[in-house]
Amino acid sequence: MSTAVADNMASPPLLDNAQIAPAAIIVSGNNAPNQLSWTAGDPYPLVNGKVTPPPQAVKPEPNSTGGPPVTIGGHYYSGGVYHGTAHTASWIIAQVAVPSSDKPDSSEFYYVLLSAWDNAGSYDQIGFSGDYGVWGLTYSYTTGPCTSPTYHYSANALALTSGQAYLFAMTTVSGPGVWLEAYSIHISSGVGVRTLIYAQHYLTGATNPGLTVQDFYCGSYDYTVYQETYGTTTYNYPNPYGMPLEIFFIFGTNEWGTGTSGPPWTWTTWSQWWTSNAPPLNNARAIGNNIYIYD
Repeated sequence: MSTAVADNMASPPLLDNAQIAPAAIIVSGNNAPNQLSWTAGDPYPLVNGKVTPPPQAVKPEPNSTGGPPVTIGGHYYSGGVYHGTAHTASWIIAQVAVPSSDKPDSSEFYYVLLSAWDNAGSYDQIGFSGDYGVWGLTYSYTTGPCTSPTYHYSANALALTSGQAYLFAMTTVSGPGVWLEAYSIHISSGVGVRTLIYAQHYLTGATNPGLTVQDFYCGSYDYTVYQETYGTTTYNYPNPYGMPLEIFFIFGTNEWGTGTSGPPWTWTTWSQWWTSNAPPLNNARAIGNNIYIYD
């Protein structure tokens, strides 16, 4: 792993009590290596011959809190959306572990993400993917109108480790624009040590504080944590609907902050939701300030 720098804004802001890995990848500028782009109406990009769609903003639907699915399979979501008074934040963070299974199934493609719109109208996302057999770091930001954005993203910017806990963060403290960051979490003397392994800066135009902490933005859900699956419309055992089987994801340390390095922090209040076409096994629960997503 080597440090990659695209311009002179290559000093990422750090969370409180965090350190930078000696081999951390730091990319600054809107043209990251191997970055994909997609706008609605275009074919999805191919990577190594595999269709690789972006993580997309989700529009609420009448049945998005569960109930009988209208159709089975396809492109569906489940997770949590912010439920509380609207704010703007300098930092948003969430912690989630990559599953301890060796690798995702080679037929699966899905995202596990922290997402929020910023005050310049970019939909900013950081998390990981089950990318046809690889656990991959995922990021995305958007340009153009929020009603029809162009997504700039990577489904696999960096291979991640099975069973490893990661903290994903976004911040506007070193604007203009947004830093998307990933930290590995290791326990030392009972304390979680945050080590920055990846950071990217995008000139979205966001000011500070510029992360919108609210339930809706421009007709879409805003501050969310969720699983987004590009599945199938048929049941093919042992991989029904292209979804992962018998695993779940826990989003913890869900907080937003207004300080230079994060604090003071406010715990997130969530509402659980899933799209009506999610398979029967796929759903989410809000417990405290955590979101549990079940497959």
